[in-house]
Amino acid sequence: MTYIRKNLFVSSCSHLYNVNSFQTCALSNKICNITILLNSYAAYRTCIIENLFTDADYVVFDAVNGLGNRILGLIAVTTYALVTSRVLLINWQPGDNHQASFEDLFLPLSLSDNVPFYYQYSLPRLANLVKNRWMNEIESKTKNSRIPIDWAFYFDREILCNNKTYKQSWFVQFGFYILNFISHHVKWFRTDQYFVPLLKRNEKTRQAFITLFQNGQVFSELATKLLHPVPKVNSIIKDFQTKYTLENKIITIGVHMRSWSANMINHIEPFQKCIEHVIKNVSKSDKDETKIHLYIISNTRQRRQKLENHISNIYKNLKILNSPEAPETANVVEKMQYTLAELLILSKMQHLIITSKSTFGMIAQGLAGKGAWIVRQGASHEIQTIKSDLCEWESTSEPEYQMMGSLQVNHTCSQYATSLPSIGERTII
Repeated sequence: MTYIRKNLFVSSCSHLYNVNSFQTCALSNKICNITILLNSYAAYRTCIIENLFTDADYVVFDAVNGLGNRILGLIAVTTYALVTSRVLLINWQPGDNHQASFEDLFLPLSLSDNVPFYYQYSLPRLANLVKNRWMNEIESKTKNSRIPIDWAFYFDREILCNNKTYKQSWFVQFGFYILNFISHHVKWFRTDQYFVPLLKRNEKTRQAFITLFQNGQVFSELATKLLHPVPKVNSIIKDFQTKYTLENKIITIGVHMRSWSANMINHIEPFQKCIEHVIKNVSKSDKDETKIHLYIISNTRQRRQKLENHISNIYKNLKILNSPEAPETANVVEKMQYTLAELLILSKMQHLIITSKSTFGMIAQGLAGKGAWIVRQGASHEIQTIKSDLCEWESTSEPEYQMMGSLQVNHTCSQYATSLPSIGERTII
């Protein structure tokens, strides 16, 4: 009787949002857009969570290291939740080089301004479905078990591969049947990757994305609607804007310079040349007459200051916008709030120069919803392989996702394939 009552309850929520809602909204002859879709999903999610119903289908985002990685992973998993009509749960706790909780940085997750809902949920309620977090451990065992690295997406291969069927041995198929039976209600993603491009591999789903998201800007649409900074972060941004009155006639250039090792402090040439290139392209008059404001953020203060001083000596009319810095007495949470404010300010600059493969740069560009100049000086091993003067324009604002092998050029998957694109934590970079 309890089981029947629970299923009746799910039915009472499913009219708000279901597995067909994403494509139905995209194909609807009536007015339906991403805002309406998000409102519907918010109502459905609230309906399930407020009644503490654990037999619904969930997807858990398990946050990993670093603020940038967490934001990219959260938006990707949220997109997955919208496509599959799963109820999103967020496990965003301090740790892994990130000493702040979700609520320290953002308001309770809201899919619209008028329909707030609680993102917090008692994860122990799912303990009977997720034993010892075995899903997180499975990737390390793939070599011996023959389980595809991307086991989490295996059960959703119809989304990725146009309903192609994988040819596996009966033993492997039976193993996946057991895993699917155990974990049907819960998908647990521990990821730092923006795997949204994978969700567009299926033709029908891809068309829905094109219809719902103008110019393909999924990240910009969802991040601006989902992530609302806490008042402290907004206050830091407001103080910065008050200090520097930015007029339209002033050229503002934002730079994110990622340092991958302490040995890169003196390695500023790629960014110096890119800044010079951008100023040359955007200035409408002589460089000594054009007002230019330069805003640089970096995880290495000495490197940032070295670049600021060098550029200031070249352009006498250039003004450095000092990024907000947390007071010396600030605790770890306050420092993270300043870091978030620093990132959001970067996204407000007119022109962006970012480091390749850097999540902060990807997020700033994604929030801005516009192209950026990319300095191909990413991971430390690239210093020897990338020309120091390479400064490339990237028109898309979607964060980068690196597919491997033939998957880079094909939108379908071979029926003989044994694995799918990676959505787990990066092992390179």
